[in-house]
Amino acid sequence: MFKLTVYKKVNMSRNFFLLILIFLLVLVGGKIIMAHEKIATYKEAMQLYNSGNLRAAEKKFRAAKLNVVVTDHNQDINQKLSILSPIREVIEDLDEKAAGYYKQNDLDKLVDMYNRWQESRKKWVSGTAIQKQMYEEMVAFTKLDQDMLGYFSEIKQTNLAKLQNYSPTSSAEEEGVFNSLKLVPAEYYDGDTKKTKEIQTVFQTYYSGKMNKLTAANAPVFDITAEGERQYGMLTKFSIDSRWLTDTLDSHLVHVLSAALAKKDYPTFAEQANTVKRLSGNMGAAKVFPFIEKSKTDLLANAKKLVSGNKFADAISIYEALRPLENTDQLLANANIAWDKYEPIRVLQRLYPGKEFPNFVNAKNKWGADSVIAAISKDGEIYLGKLKGEEAMVVTEGSIQGSATISKLVFQSNLSQSDYPVIYIEAKSSERKHRYLAYEVRANSMGKILDVEADNLTIEARNVLLADNPTGSGAGQLAYYEPVSDGDYQFTKIKVDYVDISVNDIAQYYGKKVRFTAFSTANQNGGALVTLSETYNYSTNSWEKTYLLLKGQTTLIIYRDYTVIGTFTSYTNITDDYGEQIRVPVFQIEKIE
Repeated sequence: MFKLTVYKKVNMSRNFFLLILIFLLVLVGGKIIMAHEKIATYKEAMQLYNSGNLRAAEKKFRAAKLNVVVTDHNQDINQKLSILSPIREVIEDLDEKAAGYYKQNDLDKLVDMYNRWQESRKKWVSGTAIQKQMYEEMVAFTKLDQDMLGYFSEIKQTNLAKLQNYSPTSSAEEEGVFNSLKLVPAEYYDGDTKKTKEIQTVFQTYYSGKMNKLTAANAPVFDITAEGERQYGMLTKFSIDSRWLTDTLDSHLVHVLSAALAKKDYPTFAEQANTVKRLSGNMGAAKVFPFIEKSKTDLLANAKKLVSGNKFADAISIYEALRPLENTDQLLANANIAWDKYEPIRVLQRLYPGKEFPNFVNAKNKWGADSVIAAISKDGEIYLGKLKGEEAMVVTEGSIQGSATISKLVFQSNLSQSDYPVIYIEAKSSERKHRYLAYEVRANSMGKILDVEADNLTIEARNVLLADNPTGSGAGQLAYYEPVSDGDYQFTKIKVDYVDISVNDIAQYYGKKVRFTAFSTANQNGGALVTLSETYNYSTNSWEKTYLLLKGQTTLIIYRDYTVIGTFTSYTNITDDYGEQIRVPVFQIEKIE
């Protein structure tokens, strides 16, 4: 190990202190230089401050403050910076963040920046002259006002364009546009009043355009009503006047409903009207609602008249059509009951769905019922149905034995001995011109009381029938049929409808049906001559005779007595035994006994 000499030790101590001295000299020199620089920077800052260049002055004051070697002027520097730096920091922060939020499409935070800016502006513009000047310099330097104008103008125009181009596809998108436009500060609309008016105008134009497109295309009322409901909701939410929408809808809907009524398309009218009534809470005193009520009332009144006029199908179609607007169940029930009573065959058709009724007859207010029907089905069944009030039809059944071609079906209650319903039938006959049948309904049973085949049948009096040429008893004559003890009609007697006379008295019975016996003497003019009288004329030496000419469908044999029934109907000329033309009566024979 080296050992230090005294000399070396002294030399090292001297060098150490020399180094310390040099270091101290450097420190002192540096401090002097830094002090000089700080004073120079401070002076420059003051010059800028005094000349009104506050932003640059603030920058120099900050630089001077960073020089901590000396404390000269620190109090003044801090005082100046306490005024200027907050303004710079706030404006720079607002400018930077506003730009960021704009790029991020964060309108809410951008508006927050705007509001902070307005608060700062109010604070500093109304503050000291230095604060106001520093604020204005910072705004001019950062162009914060121009940036804000650009941001909000672009946002405003973008959203206005969405409405002008009908870009929104939902209420949520429309609300988003509205909120965006509302968030844009009023100064970019030239004030609150203009802001409100512009937003209301653009939305009214937008909504009216959408509605006009629907009405112009004559879109379904359901679609128009749904859009109307939606627009009312949005306009209310946006606090925008909706009277224009009411006017538009009112005019169009009255037109559409009127068109349906003009076409008598009542189902469409009712469906449309019922849909339109969903708007009643929004449209208030619009004309369309009293129009609907009046039209409905008129239709119901018309249906009532149709029922009274027995046009039930038309009335029921109206009641059915109006169901969306009115509970017409009872009206429908009443109309159907009235129709059933007017046409009770409907009830039979419902009760016997497999039957066909080619022949039927109705009666009103008889036999304790409001309506009575007699009907014959294709398979020969007979039905009598009674309707009373709203009760079910009471039906009594019977049948016609053998096939029958029906030509006439009526009620003939005067054939009953006890005023029961009697079903009177005229059918085709194989032996005579007609077959006549009658069925009496007693209690809940039906019995046949008449079955006659004849050329004709008339009712001479109550319970008295006159048959012309019936089969069986009375054939070829007029025969009476009357009810026996059980009410069945049976042959009772022949009707005498002629007068017995002497042939010589025929001249007194012109046009009357008579019976006489006469002797035929000759055939002439298609008939047989009967000598009525014979007188000899001595002045002319000749016989004078009077004659009667008998004519009928059968050639009479001469020189025979005939008892005939018929009518003296006319005169004709014949040639007598002397070749002279004489006028004689003509008797038309109906029957030879």
